[in-house]
Amino acid sequence: MVDNTSSGTSDRTVVNRRNLLRSLGAGGIAMTAGCMSSLSGQQEWPARPIEIVSPWAAGGGADRTSRAVASAGENYTDVAWNVSNQTGGSGSVGMNAAANADPDGHTIGVAAPEIALFEHLGIADLSPDDITPIMQYTEFPAALLVHEDAEFSTVQEWREYGQSNTYQMANSGFGSSWHMAAAAIASEAGVQVEHVSYDGAAPAMQAVVNQEADCTAVGAAEAAAQVRDGPLQALGVAFDKQVEALPDTPTLTAEGLEVRIGSWLGHFVQSDISDERRQQITEVYNSIYEDEGFVEFMNNNDFIRVQRGPEEFSSFLEQQYEYYGNLVDELGIEEQ
Repeated sequence: MVDNTSSGTSDRTVVNRRNLLRSLGAGGIAMTAGCMSSLSGQQEWPARPIEIVSPWAAGGGADRTSRAVASAGENYTDVAWNVSNQTGGSGSVGMNAAANADPDGHTIGVAAPEIALFEHLGIADLSPDDITPIMQYTEFPAALLVHEDAEFSTVQEWREYGQSNTYQMANSGFGSSWHMAAAAIASEAGVQVEHVSYDGAAPAMQAVVNQEADCTAVGAAEAAAQVRDGPLQALGVAFDKQVEALPDTPTLTAEGLEVRIGSWLGHFVQSDISDERRQQITEVYNSIYEDEGFVEFMNNNDFIRVQRGPEEFSSFLEQQYEYYGNLVDELGIEEQ
């Protein structure tokens, strides 16, 4: 996992177009329509609605945060921002769709640890080398979840039960970050599990709610609402300190499991996009990251804000590729 610190990305932001229109009034609208590209320095972008491709089902962290990005993005451009969910292949379907779209900046992809895993597990011919990173904006540690009516209510009880019984452990897809988290936690605990894949964190949690699965490991922020209100119970978080999303949940380290793992999210565009277009998009994303509505959404929903701009995000992806390659070998997970 990464440190919860902001990067030294550019402080440049773009004009909030909605506010500019309000200040100009009706008399300035015609001028704005014809001259906005010159004022902002963004010549032909965006020329039509922008699509963010979320590679997992609605309701999970990638979907919810991307919708918050899209909502904020409309404050700094004069086009609509939409989110589509293209699921399957542990996220590879949606990420491939975005990576192979026209490199004009109108299709944006969601990156997560999976993009550093696909090649190691033979899921897809897609890696960090095939994209242009724009910005990482969050990270979230894994939380070990069970149903509130489960036979165990502590990590120790879960460990003891799992040493003589096999758990059905839901994850967000083979080779996904939550599959890796579940496997790492189960390995450290010495419990027996059968991993069951779903198309995202939300369906994996629902499987535990429906008692189709015994447990899962997903993001603490994703699970917070169903832990607070039921019917899920969080036994521990794979972080080095307790998290605001689950303030009453101990760390796995405190419960005797030396494991710290989770996920992160960022957005990307195509590998062959022009430097000028990348810079235009990055400037908008710098504004989105500081947008009042986006910040409020992230805080209210317990998502940890972490900013990495294009260069730092690119270096981070290289590190993640190496880290997950080593983890796959260590856990003995075989290619599909």
